[in-house]
Amino acid sequence: LTHEGERTHFCRFEPIQLSNGDFGMTLSISMKSQIINIANHAGGNYAKYSFDAIRGKSPELKAQIDLARRTARTASRVLLTGESGTGKELFAQAMHNEGSHADGPFVAINCASIPRDLLERELFGYEAGAFPGAQSSGGNPGRFELANHGTLFLDEIAELPIEFQPKLLRAVETHRITRVGSSQEIELDIRIIASTNRRLEQLAAEGAFRQDLFYRLNVLKLEISPLRARPGDIGLCAEQFLERLNGMSGEAERHMTPEFLTGLTEYDWPGNVRELQNTIERTFYSSAGEELDAQSLRSALGPAPENAPAPHAHGGETGELLSALTLCGGDVGEAAKKLGVSRATLYRHIKRCGIDVKSLR
Repeated sequence: LTHEGERTHFCRFEPIQLSNGDFGMTLSISMKSQIINIANHAGGNYAKYSFDAIRGKSPELKAQIDLARRTARTASRVLLTGESGTGKELFAQAMHNEGSHADGPFVAINCASIPRDLLERELFGYEAGAFPGAQSSGGNPGRFELANHGTLFLDEIAELPIEFQPKLLRAVETHRITRVGSSQEIELDIRIIASTNRRLEQLAAEGAFRQDLFYRLNVLKLEISPLRARPGDIGLCAEQFLERLNGMSGEAERHMTPEFLTGLTEYDWPGNVRELQNTIERTFYSSAGEELDAQSLRSALGPAPENAPAPHAHGGETGELLSALTLCGGDVGEAAKKLGVSRATLYRHIKRCGIDVKSLR
């Protein structure tokens, strides 16, 4: 292990047998940055989604995308909040790809999935021989190092043990980390995005999450709406999931009936977009015919649990109208055909439900 200015080189000797039968040694020299690049490539540490991949035309989602675009151009820390399945990592990847660190890696880590005793070495890495079983050559970079010149996405940040939070706080504040078993600090150029489906403000007030860490992470906050709060996007998302499945199956295309669409908009979707995608896929493969109807949807959703949430406040009719209008880009004539009603009838329903058609175009 040698150092040259700010560059670190790893040297490795390996025995080889020469053509004349003698034995010799080969010397391999690689830079630390090359090793990290190889690790990132092997680990799939890149962002593949852009804002174009976020589907929906509801005013709520459009406003959130606009805010995320503006936020992406800053270097500030971001806290993404929202229920499970709303697409927080999708937003994080899109923000990375539109930000100043887009050419660097995107490293995601689920804070709830790492055992407590492995957190420090997983996030900060370790030196050779730092503990029994540690790699004997060069140690191992942690997620912070892997994300250098890019973005580190800390998913489910609220699940971090409170005893580890002071160490994370210092890394977030200084952008410096120290590997386990080392005394040398490593300075990083890194952007940090965190996410949670819990109320960090409440956890901080209750002492279950450090307030100083919450304030450091909560520089820019973006709350992603649940699917039930934007029923107009339900049909649009379902149509896109179905289109993808039709393209993959190689069989006769399936389509949604109006009753199926109504059932989608009346359901509360506690699992949000993720649950909707799974339901469309389950219905697609379990349906014998080409039509996805109300019965196939009931079969896919299964019996409602005793404490199932009530239908969303927008009501089934409003949700159905919003879905059809959104799918048709605000074209009332096309939406009327899709719903099987006249334009005049649809206009009466639109007026009664207080729907702003212009906002859907």
